Amino acid sequence: MKILLAYSSKTKNTKKVALEIYNTINEDNNVTLFDIKKGKILKDTYDLYILGCWVDKATANKNMVRFIENNKIENKKTILFMTCGVPKEHEHAKESIDNFKKLIEENSNEVLSTFICQGKIDPKIILVFKFLTWRNPDFIHKVDDELLKMVEDSKTHPDSQDLHDAREWIKTLL
Repeated sequence: MKILLAYSSKTKNTKKVALEIYNTINEDNNVTLFDIKKGKILKDTYDLYILGCWVDKATANKNMVRFIENNKIENKKTILFMTCGVPKEHEHAKESIDNFKKLIEENSNEVLSTFICQGKIDPKIILVFKFLTWRNPDFIHKVDDELLKMVEDSKTHPDSQDLHDAREWIKTLL
């Protein structure tokens, strides 16, 4: 089976998961690992598209959205994975992977499975949140003790359990 494993990673969280998936499935499959930062338009077509990205505003980040549009990923079999600053059980994580799935399905793609795990939160986002909280005291992501604890807790992710879960998940699919 010819597989494209394309990912978008900002803080290397998604890259870690992508490499774990690649190392798990590459031996028995013809897998092309592709960092979408390279910005190339793909010339080949694939039997399966595994797409991974980080969460931005409760959906796929704009680089992944652009990659999907530029490469006309339509009417394909897909598998999706994401990394998110909150634990996978958190409502934001569930909403984000659901929104990514909807985005893919809008192009008549079939989503075979999804996976999301926690990744460390980019420290720059806290600076942005502090500024936005200063400008608007009712800002949804107020920098408070709870948010700072979530940032601290995220620093070890994706951890060995997250990577183990990704391996086991992809093994059940391929």
